[in-house]
Amino acid sequence: MHPEVVDDKKGQCPICKMSLVPVRLALVWTCPVHSQISADAQGNCKLCGRPLVRVTKALSWTCPVHPKVDVLEPGKCPICKRTLTVKYTRRPHGDHNPKHGGNFFMAPNNWHLEGSHPAREVFRIYVYNDYSDPVIPPGFSARAIVVSSSPTGPGTAAETSVPFRRLPGRQYFEARLSGVALPASVVIKVRFEPSEPEYPFNFDFFDYSRAPAVRRVPGRQ
Repeated sequence: MHPEVVDDKKGQCPICKMSLVPVRLALVWTCPVHSQISADAQGNCKLCGRPLVRVTKALSWTCPVHPKVDVLEPGKCPICKRTLTVKYTRRPHGDHNPKHGGNFFMAPNNWHLEGSHPAREVFRIYVYNDYSDPVIPPGFSARAIVVSSSPTGPGTAAETSVPFRRLPGRQYFEARLSGVALPASVVIKVRFEPSEPEYPFNFDFFDYSRAPAVRRVPGRQ
């Protein structure tokens, strides 16, 4: 029921109290965009050409004819006696790699957040669920806190709140922070849903964020 719960011994799920079941975990290479790709070695995605990244997936064996067979050890299918093949399954929080060259965080509500700084004064926020799939929460809001010298006197500071806005047709939220230069240290406060508290995140950028390069794969558009 709650695959994000993992322990090294038998017991009960702390959330639903059901008995824990055994699982095998493996480090594999996959595409940041095409999560169905699983490889034993570093390389490039055969679909889009992006560099593969290291993630944690569940490892089991299944039958190519009877997919309901899903066991933790290699062997023969109990139905048709065919040799079982390896099967990799995504796990919650198995992928904490940034997708756009930014800084990646897990939020207190188990979602994920990536902040990127692709150009001067431009800051972007990407939101992901617990499987690191991009999502746009209906009630999501974010604001950057910019600290500057206060005109009231030396040694004092003033805070300015700059909201992030979603650009039409884009899967991210963007804010323009005037006067912020590299190296940039930005505090961003995020509310994933109206009923949730506002969570603060500290982002440090020593260079502009660069998304992984995409090369054209022959035979694909």
